[in-house]
Amino acid sequence: GDASIREILDMTTGLKYSEDYSDPKAEIWTFSAAGNPLPKPANYTGPRSYYEYLETVQKSGEHGDAFAYKTINTDVMGWIVSRVTNKSIPEILSERIWKPLGTNYDGYFQIDGAGIAFAGGGFNANLRDMAMFGEMIRNKGYFNGQQILPRVLIEDIMKGGDQEAFSKSVYSSLENWSYRNMWWITHNEH
Repeated sequence: GDASIREILDMTTGLKYSEDYSDPKAEIWTFSAAGNPLPKPANYTGPRSYYEYLETVQKSGEHGDAFAYKTINTDVMGWIVSRVTNKSIPEILSERIWKPLGTNYDGYFQIDGAGIAFAGGGFNANLRDMAMFGEMIRNKGYFNGQQILPRVLIEDIMKGGDQEAFSKSVYSSLENWSYRNMWWITHNEH
């Protein structure tokens, strides 16, 4: 693909992909079938993993123009991180965030039939550990006596994304919102 990392992180990619769950022909259903860890039916001819599905996604429109929440952007980012680090998303999350937080329990990921973690929404954890993560974000990446994520990263998230690109999305009820680094930003005092 020709989208930049910034466009992937801010979900301003121009990709043919719909998450309209009321549409039985939306691409989300092919993506979900590809990621299903159960054996595929004998007559199944579609992609057999998240990564195989991502290789089929076509460009539609211009990258960087408008925000559109597409889970596949998160899975693309997970694939990029895995390729660059030569580690799986669960390994990276465990080493860089979960263990330094001092969490009480292991988190776990939903995986596909190839063992690929679903980066776009397959992470599960208990409430106490997620609260620790939230407190670390609130404290600009600092928690458990250490700087776990760079302060500058958290500040970049908090400043928000391109509100003009966000205003072109289907989220008209989210006035003054934006999306930055895979975070929804309200641009209010809270």
